[in-house]
Amino acid sequence: MSKNAYINVRVEEKTKHEVDEILNLLGINMSTAIDIYLNQIKLHNGLPFDVRTPGDDVNHKTQELAEALNLTGGKPFPKKFTKIITLYARGDIDYDVALYAIKKEYARV
Repeated sequence: MSKNAYINVRVEEKTKHEVDEILNLLGINMSTAIDIYLNQIKLHNGLPFDVRTPGDDVNHKTQELAEALNLTGGKPFPKKFTKIITLYARGDIDYDVALYAIKKEYARV
């Protein structure tokens, strides 16, 4: 197929430079990368990745950990657990570490 259509896009210069360096390591140019991206959109009949606001992930993680806390007997959890939940929701600690910290605190109460 002949390539005869043009796309003009304005991007931040720093982003373009950083992406060019990555693409050079992969052995492809920007035009080829954009062509791959457009073909992936066709193949997936939409964007080839999830698009969400960062808050969605934090809210989901907060809810997930709150539900896990509820499994400990439905006791209301102390305010100090909010810090643990926040650390987990931001991705600073993983789920197992958060549960461990919470269980350890429950043992003290």
